[in-house]
Amino acid sequence: MALSGRSILVTGASRGIGLEFIKQLVNLPSAPEMVIAACRDPASASNLQDIAKSHSSVKVIKLDVEKDEDIESAFKETQAFVGDKGLNILVHNAGINDKADGGGIFKATRERMQRHFNVNVSGPIMVSQKFLPLMEKAASQKSSKELNSEAAIVVISSFMGSQNSTFKEGRGTSLHYKCSKTAIDMAVILMARELREAGIFVNALHPGWVRTDMGGPNAHLSQEESVSGCLQQISSASEQTNGKLVQYDGEILPY
Repeated sequence: MALSGRSILVTGASRGIGLEFIKQLVNLPSAPEMVIAACRDPASASNLQDIAKSHSSVKVIKLDVEKDEDIESAFKETQAFVGDKGLNILVHNAGINDKADGGGIFKATRERMQRHFNVNVSGPIMVSQKFLPLMEKAASQKSSKELNSEAAIVVISSFMGSQNSTFKEGRGTSLHYKCSKTAIDMAVILMARELREAGIFVNALHPGWVRTDMGGPNAHLSQEESVSGCLQQISSASEQTNGKLVQYDGEILPY
């Protein structure tokens, strides 16, 4: 598998799925020329820094998606890295899910709800908005307006944001998390429609239930399996998956 994009930026890259994205990207047979790994605290991201030391293509930058000043500085750094060729792929992986007390209506607080929307919804939207000039540069260099991963915004979302899935039994509560994922899925639909004419692909990816700090030890998938599948879906971006919620194995999930 090869990604058509010359450059790719992954948020939340210091651990979990984000770190696994960086590990797999640098080892692809046709790896991107530039992998920009964004995280809240690069100084403490030792595993990520080790990868960067071994691969000159990896650039580590600071980005807390809740902070506008971080978004601004991350944009400037990325702009300096990619130059006139622009940024090909932006992967919004940073996210939170506070599982304390189950997260139902009896435990909801304004602060808890707002934090999930700040990170899981406003974060990806505002980062996408800021980085659009770089995405537009990448899209303008394509030979046609056909949608593909040469200019793509990908949001790591969850089937837990699907209203269809939530109606089924056994889905828990997690009101704050599920509501935030439903909201970002709507944003994906709207961005896909708005950016279509610019030739920028947009979709949401459900990585599966993954054994990470968020997913827990009983999850079905390893990080390696999940990210491998996600990269395959990014690589095969097309009109058919634009604006859709796609599972790591290619199944299009209902909103």
